[in-house]
Amino acid sequence: MDSIRQTSGVTIRAILRHVRATGGPEAVARTLALAGATEDPESYDDARRWWSWDFKIRLFESAATALNDPDVARKVGLTILEHTVGTPLILALSVVGGPTQLMRLISTANVRFSTCADMSAVRVRRGAATIRYQLRPQFRPHRHDCEYNQGLLTQVPTAFGYPLGVVTHRECQVRGAEACVYEVRWRQGGLFAGRRAASNQLRGTMLDQLAQLQHTVSELVTAQTPDRILATVAERAGFAVGAHAFLLVAQPSADQPVQVHGFGLPQAEIDRLTADGGRVPPGADRLIAEIASPTRRYGHLVAFSDAFLDAERTLLDSYANLAAVTLDALTAVEAAAERERTAESLLGLARALTHARNPADVARVTTEAAHAVLHADQAAMLLMDAAGGLHVAGHVGWRSEFHDTIEGLALEAEQSPGLFEMRRGHPDATTIYDHTSTDPLIRRILAGGGMDVLAVVGIALPDRLYGLLVAGFIGPHGAARAQRFAARMPGVANQAATVLRTCELLDQTWRLAHLDALTGLPNRRAFMAELAAAVRAGSGALLFIDLDGFKGINDSLGHAAGDDLLAAVAGRLQGCSRSGDLVARLGGDEFVVLARPVDGEPEMRRIAQRIREAFTEPVAVSGGTVRVRLSVDGTRYTAGESAEDVLNRADSAMYRVKRARRPVSDAYRAAG
Repeated sequence: MDSIRQTSGVTIRAILRHVRATGGPEAVARTLALAGATEDPESYDDARRWWSWDFKIRLFESAATALNDPDVARKVGLTILEHTVGTPLILALSVVGGPTQLMRLISTANVRFSTCADMSAVRVRRGAATIRYQLRPQFRPHRHDCEYNQGLLTQVPTAFGYPLGVVTHRECQVRGAEACVYEVRWRQGGLFAGRRAASNQLRGTMLDQLAQLQHTVSELVTAQTPDRILATVAERAGFAVGAHAFLLVAQPSADQPVQVHGFGLPQAEIDRLTADGGRVPPGADRLIAEIASPTRRYGHLVAFSDAFLDAERTLLDSYANLAAVTLDALTAVEAAAERERTAESLLGLARALTHARNPADVARVTTEAAHAVLHADQAAMLLMDAAGGLHVAGHVGWRSEFHDTIEGLALEAEQSPGLFEMRRGHPDATTIYDHTSTDPLIRRILAGGGMDVLAVVGIALPDRLYGLLVAGFIGPHGAARAQRFAARMPGVANQAATVLRTCELLDQTWRLAHLDALTGLPNRRAFMAELAAAVRAGSGALLFIDLDGFKGINDSLGHAAGDDLLAAVAGRLQGCSRSGDLVARLGGDEFVVLARPVDGEPEMRRIAQRIREAFTEPVAVSGGTVRVRLSVDGTRYTAGESAEDVLNRADSAMYRVKRARRPVSDAYRAAG
C-alpha cells in the first residue's frame, strides 16, 4: 500500500480545525506555512487521506507556535469527537457498546489514527483500563504524540455519554521507557443515564451519516451515466467507512467494459488487484461488498484497512447496495429511452420504406436502418433470386478493402449451409454466429469484415422467404451487443419483407397494365405512351410488322403453336433491334419497333431489312417447325407530331407492302 500511510487524515483535520477554532484562518495559514505544507488547505480537511509521521509532528509543533500553546496536542485529542462528527469513525465507535468494550478493542481503533505504533489493552475492568502504546523503531518518540494520545483516551468515555476520563501517565517512551503506559479511569454513572446519553450520541452520529447518505443519493440521482454513478459511490464510500483506500470494480452492462474507480491506491496496485478479470481477491486487510441487486450482479466495492469494526461492514454494504439500486434504475431508464429510440427509428424506417419502389431501394433503406437501430458496426441485406440463391443487395459500414467482395457476394445453398438453413424452420428467429462456426463462408465473412459476431435473421412472410438481414458487431463485447439487439432484428426484417411484398404486387400490377402477358413485350397502352414521349422529344422512325397468314398456324397446328410462334417472333425482334430501340406487341400478330434516332430513310430501310433477315431460319413451335413471312414497313416522324398519326402512317405503309405481295396460303408450312 501507500508508503506514507502513517497518520490518518482524522488527526490532521482535527489539528487544523482546533487551530481555526482557536486562532482563526490566519493561524491556520501560519501553521501550514511553518509545517512546510505544499498542498491546498482543503486537502488537509479530507479525513480519508493519510499522511506521514513527520508531517503530523511538524503540524503539532507549528500549531503550538502559531497559537503560543505548548499544550496544543492534548487539547486536540480532547476535541477529537467535536472535529470528527459525522465521520465513520465516530459511528463505528458509538455502536461498540461502551468505554469498557472500546478499551478491549483499542488496538483496532488505534489503526484508524496511526500505523506507526501498536496500542493494546493490558488490563480492562469496569471503569478502568491499562493501555500500552509502543512506537515502532523507525519513528522517534515525541511529546506531542504522547500528549495527543492522552487527550484521545481522556475523551473516550464522552463518546458514550459519560464524563471525561482521567489519564495517569508514569511510563513514557519520550523519557526512555520501552513503551508508554496509560492508566485510564472513568466514572460509569447511572446505567440508565449512560445508555440514554450514549443513545443520544449515537442518534446524532446516525443523523450525520443519514445526511451523508442523502447527499450521496442526490448526487446519484443527477448522475446521467454509469461511470459517474460508480465514481460517486467510490468517492462517497470513503466518508462512510474508516479505511485508507477504496476500490470499486463494476460492469454496468454486459456490452460495456468493466469500470475501475480507486481512491488511496497507486495505479500499479489497482492493476495488480484487478488483474484477475476485475475480481479482487479476498484478504485480511480488506472488506468486500457485492454490488448486486435481485436481478443482477454488477461487481464489488472494497475497503482497505489493517482492521475493521463490525459496524463498518454494514455501512459498506449499504453503499454497495445503493450503487446497485441506482444502476438498476439507470438501466431501466436507459432501456425505456432505448425502446423509445428504437420505436422512433422503426417508425422512421417505415416512413422511408414507403418511398421504396423496388428491392434495391428496400435493401438500401433497410441496411441503413439496421446499422442505426441495431447499433451494428456493419449491416447487409441478401435477397433470394429466382434460382434460390442469395446475392447482396445492400450494405453499409464494411471495410473499404472488403467492398468488392461483399458487393459481388452471390451464394448457392452448398456454399453456406449455415445461412441457407434459415430457409427452414423459423426464418424470423435471429441466429448469432462467431468464429467457432463450422460454416466456412460465415468464418470468411467474419474475418474479411473484421467482425467478432454475426447476427442473421430471415426477411420473410409466412409464405415466402425474400432473403436475409445480416448485422456485424466488433470488439470484446460484440457478442453481448448482438444478444442485446437481436430481438430488434425481426422488427426491421419484417418491415422489409412487407415492403418487398408490396413492391412485388406493384410490379405485378404494373406488368399486367403495361406488358403483354404472352411475350413480355410492352403492350399497346405502354407503347403509345412511349411513342408520345418519343415524338415530343425528337425525330425517329416507327416500323410496323405483321405476320402473313398467321390464322393458318392456329387452324393447322393449334393455338398452342400459335402462342409459341408469337413468343418466338418477339424474341427474334428483340434480338435484331438496336440498343435503345423499343419492341412492342400491339395485339394479335401485329408488332412494332420504335427506332430512335434514325439517320434518314436509308437507315430505316436497313432496319427493316435486318428484321426480315432475322426470320430466314425456321421457328420451332409445338408440333414442329415453321417458316415465317413478314410484312414490314414504316414511317419517319419529327418532333411535335401526333403519336396516333405516326402509328397510322406506319400501319398504312405496312399494308401497302402486304397488298403488293402475292397471297401466300402456305406461309406457315412445315420447314424442310
